[in-house]
Amino acid sequence: MDYIEFLYQSSPKIGKSLSGEQLDDAVVCSENKYLTQLLTLMTMEGDFPINVRIGRQIFDYHSFLKLDVVSGEVGATSLYLIIDALDPAIGNLRIRQSDSVVLRMCTKRHNLEFKVDYLELVRRNVLKLSFPEKIIIRTEKRASIRVSVDKNWGFEGKITRKAGITFPVKLINISSGGLFFQPKGELPSIMDGGDIVCHFNWKSQNIRCNTQASIIERDSIDEVVYYRCRFNFEQYDSAMRDLEAMVATAQLRQIQRRRELFKDFKTPSRKSDSSEKIVRKKRKK
Repeated sequence: MDYIEFLYQSSPKIGKSLSGEQLDDAVVCSENKYLTQLLTLMTMEGDFPINVRIGRQIFDYHSFLKLDVVSGEVGATSLYLIIDALDPAIGNLRIRQSDSVVLRMCTKRHNLEFKVDYLELVRRNVLKLSFPEKIIIRTEKRASIRVSVDKNWGFEGKITRKAGITFPVKLINISSGGLFFQPKGELPSIMDGGDIVCHFNWKSQNIRCNTQASIIERDSIDEVVYYRCRFNFEQYDSAMRDLEAMVATAQLRQIQRRRELFKDFKTPSRKSDSSEKIVRKKRKK
């Protein structure tokens, strides 16, 4: 049994999520030592997708969450959310303007949800957050994890409506289960429940894929219309294998880029600050 599963089995149950959603499979962890151990585990590699919820709006990041623990000092533990500029920049601004935000992290078996406060901007894309008072742990029902699509990859998408009309789209994020996209040009006449075909072409990776899908939601963020669709597979065929390969490649690209971009980032703990002061004093002498 892994540590998250241990906490899930031993923690008290909770009936609602932080957003008020009714839950039937969730527990709550609120003991500080367990919270620290849990977040240490989750931030050790930094490869877990991070989902940020501010009010009704959700921003998906495949980025890093770093933990800074100063031993022996109560309340000195802080989190650092490292956001790449390639991710939706508006999410960075919204976090800084909000009193509190809800973060979600998914493993293959569990979903973690916790509320934090924005404290300060450490660097252009590094936000210092408060340490959570509790973490809600659920079993992960969604089999697929969404990956943000970088516009510089040359990863193209088109949608064909049931009537045969095809239009280009901007890919926001994708998983092996569905797609979040923004139509380019005029808004198409597609409704919730409508059947479509998604066409993907990633020339640099030599990947092409055509997938049946259904529209499940239309959303408007800052007067820009977006759609969510669910891929439809009746069996595990070549189209599904191509789609899984495409999503896995996108996830790997995101992880590699963020590791390279933030490999030199170190959490500015108070210990390191004090040691720097000592070094400066010695130099003056």
